[in-house]
Amino acid sequence: MSTTPAHEPTIETSTVEIKTLKVDGKQMTQAFFRQLIEQPVISTVGRINGTPWGVVNYHPDNCENSGEHLHVVWQCNGQLRRAFTPAPERALVRHSLIGEFVTARVVEGERRPVPWTPGGSLSISRMASVGEVAAIVNVRGVQFYSPVSVALLNAWERQSDSPAQADHLRAEFARAYDRELRPAAEVAELIPAEAHKAAWRQLSDLPQLFIGR
Repeated sequence: MSTTPAHEPTIETSTVEIKTLKVDGKQMTQAFFRQLIEQPVISTVGRINGTPWGVVNYHPDNCENSGEHLHVVWQCNGQLRRAFTPAPERALVRHSLIGEFVTARVVEGERRPVPWTPGGSLSISRMASVGEVAAIVNVRGVQFYSPVSVALLNAWERQSDSPAQADHLRAEFARAYDRELRPAAEVAELIPAEAHKAAWRQLSDLPQLFIGR
């Protein structure tokens, strides 16, 4: 009587499904992909726009060294779009609450780190690319930005905690938004960081689409 050893190796055969992206019955080429209008697939509030079809492992804009990101093919009102989508911690999401959040943090005492201390998650500087002063801040793992005033930049760069300076920033905010400045912790809870991370995870789970040359 023969027996089969308990740990005898076996080979299992599985089928690998390869998904190709076709337009009018023809496989999409790299040239066609480059011609697609580039448009963000994730909205500023963290919702996925339209219908995402998949991701393409093709980097037409020399972005291989741009950190973790996805090239998403998606459909908007019946038309195909492509989207360069950085990972949340590398994104640069413009959101209306960031100005208030950063102003509150500066009013509450946050300043530019002195040279011998590591930088924090907040940066305020003049951005030549957009021609304005902007704040970039990481909120629960997502990088957001917003234009801010020169007065806020100046206050952030000073190391002194002046009550008059804080009052000036509060008054400046109230004039601009016609309401009182809220505490930073309260504003942070309203910023849709978790929605952006959820959208990124959803896009990361999309199938890879193969396109021709």
